[in-house]
Amino acid sequence: MLIGVILPSSPETLAYDRFSLTDTETDGLIPLWAILLEILTPPAKSTDQLIDALDSIAVTLRGRTLDTGHLRRFLDAEWDTQSFFKTIWPRCVEVALEMPVLFPDGYLEPLNSEKPSQTFTPRQIACLVVHQFLCTLPKLPWVPLDEEENSQDLNIWFSAEQPHPKAVSAYLTALLVFFERIASDEVPLKPVSLTLCAATETPRPTPTLLFKPIFITDLETPSVQPSLLGLPAGACVISANSHIGFGRTASQEEMHVGCTPQSLPAKLFTPPLKDGEVMVLRGCEAVVDLTGYARNAELASILPAGKYDWSQRTMLFMDALALDSYDTSELTPDLLPGKLDRELTKAYTAFVSYGDAPYETIVTGHWGCRAFGGNKEIKSTIQWCAASMAGVELSFICDKNDSFASKFRDFTSQILIRRCAVHEVLTVLRGMGPQDKGRLDAFRHVLRILNDSP
Repeated sequence: MLIGVILPSSPETLAYDRFSLTDTETDGLIPLWAILLEILTPPAKSTDQLIDALDSIAVTLRGRTLDTGHLRRFLDAEWDTQSFFKTIWPRCVEVALEMPVLFPDGYLEPLNSEKPSQTFTPRQIACLVVHQFLCTLPKLPWVPLDEEENSQDLNIWFSAEQPHPKAVSAYLTALLVFFERIASDEVPLKPVSLTLCAATETPRPTPTLLFKPIFITDLETPSVQPSLLGLPAGACVISANSHIGFGRTASQEEMHVGCTPQSLPAKLFTPPLKDGEVMVLRGCEAVVDLTGYARNAELASILPAGKYDWSQRTMLFMDALALDSYDTSELTPDLLPGKLDRELTKAYTAFVSYGDAPYETIVTGHWGCRAFGGNKEIKSTIQWCAASMAGVELSFICDKNDSFASKFRDFTSQILIRRCAVHEVLTVLRGMGPQDKGRLDAFRHVLRILNDSP
């Protein structure tokens, strides 16, 4: 059984009072919570005081101060700090200090096979987000101690040197707008749920199962606008790493999570995803919209509170195989033994994770491609097969400037017109070798084989 996260409010969490902040007459370890109370009250009234508080926490827990260059620049140049420190930050501190009441066990249990689902109130989620900002949480038990990027808290957004500074500024904007909504009680009151779904075997379609309709949309610029999130009763694929969560670049996963502060604590509950596992997150409100990708990603707009129904918003965290180490001029790694079925199982497990009724639609795109190195034609076909087996329709987002979109439209149209069965297409894919000539144009190869079939 995996160990979970012991919270700073737990009596088991001890630290040295390095700055003699408490009245405790000892040079030994004392409860961390007593130290945090002294650091956080009264709440900071300026950027300098906030940075001092963050540094005091960092030194207490880790023996060193934080690099907060980007955070300081952001607050001073892009935010109304007077209003923030007068009305918003005191409410955030209030929520943070409710941790002993909101989490009386002082412990976060990870999602696991015995307890695959957990539900939290918006207040509990807000409390955890503020603590992630304060960097009070311990290293996750499943993350190596020397791994800095895979952080449980938000200090990776603070440092002066950022690979994608515009994206990180957008994430900080989302975070501080979320803090504003905490202070003004504008956070939706619906609960947030996390569910670990696991497959027991590779799914097998019935011989007569036909493909579900698919809707292909061209986008000039990548976006995480609400119309692309599967609202109100659909779902959206998050092209996740096995260690899910946020980061400081602008991958698809990082953009979706960074725009949605309520999703930040999901990382605290989710051990690395295994083959056949997906994590389903429901009920999180997106706060901002981003456009662009990688270095071009930037803030597009702040989403109005209360305009959209987020109660059933579903984020499907599904990690694809990392195939980027292969030389794709020599072979197509998606077709190596076992890999196609692994991806099919992963996608099907996510797409069938609905409750009483299938998702209205599942918004997806080039899952497992780009940085992961997957083949667009094979990965898109796998997703369509999995969705059809799950009984849901796909809304597939393509790059308008890529020739893939027209090829995919022609392929899906031909499959639907010919009324090809899902198992027929999967049989052709499984029959392709990683070095076969047909791998270079998988859509055409599949159609040719099906056309030649009796």
